Amino acid sequence: MLYTVDGLVLQAKNYGENDKLVTILTADGKQTLIAKGVRSMKSKYKNITEPFVYANFELNQKGSAIAWIKGGSSIEIFYNLREDVGKLFLATYVCDVANELSGERVECKDMLRLTLNTLYAIMNDLRPLSQIKAVFEMRAAAISGYCPNLDYCEECENENAELTYFDITNGALICSECLNRRGQIVKKNLSLAYDDIRERNVLIPLTPASRSAIRFSIGAPAEKIFSFSLSEAEDLKTFSKACEEYLLYHLGHGFDSLDLYHSIL
Repeated sequence: MLYTVDGLVLQAKNYGENDKLVTILTADGKQTLIAKGVRSMKSKYKNITEPFVYANFELNQKGSAIAWIKGGSSIEIFYNLREDVGKLFLATYVCDVANELSGERVECKDMLRLTLNTLYAIMNDLRPLSQIKAVFEMRAAAISGYCPNLDYCEECENENAELTYFDITNGALICSECLNRRGQIVKKNLSLAYDDIRERNVLIPLTPASRSAIRFSIGAPAEKIFSFSLSEAEDLKTFSKACEEYLLYHLGHGFDSLDLYHSIL
């Protein structure tokens, strides 16, 4: 059977002597393909089997066997991502998360659009890298069923409390008054290590701007998610910290690509 599909290359691994196994994200789900002979200098479609490339793939599949790439053409190669190490590591992390949160033969239209928009934002410096990363993390979590509720305190339902905390474990908001009634101790300086965030109650103090940024990242139209600014360094730091730790907590592990990103920034 011959067919075509538009997909974003999330991962490419060497396979055999000259082949690759290529994982792409399509609107209809994640798919693993064989790219035969693509590691040869003579390959005509070598350029569409590299990470971050969004392309139209011409595929051939026999029965239930894995499909192999017969040809194709690039739609967007996101070339500039490869010219800056920080952008490269962040783009790799974004694709790793998309790979983790996407399934085969499961609709992934929203995740595909988010990932493409995020790579575009990184490549074109639409916002600081830490902000782009945080928006992606929170939106990806929400799309995948890990959507927190930061509209009001989970205990007293106060929507306008000035001092609030993000309950990472339960994906909820708690105000300072309710926290004091609990007698809870807040751990403010969490490390980025996975072992340090897998705690029973992880509470991150939120600034009003960082709380608004999280809510906007969850609920804004897809084309608008990067259309806000955080002028204060503390707001951006809190927003970035909260989104990363929330996603990692609910996925249950970290990523080598994230460690590389943090090692240089």
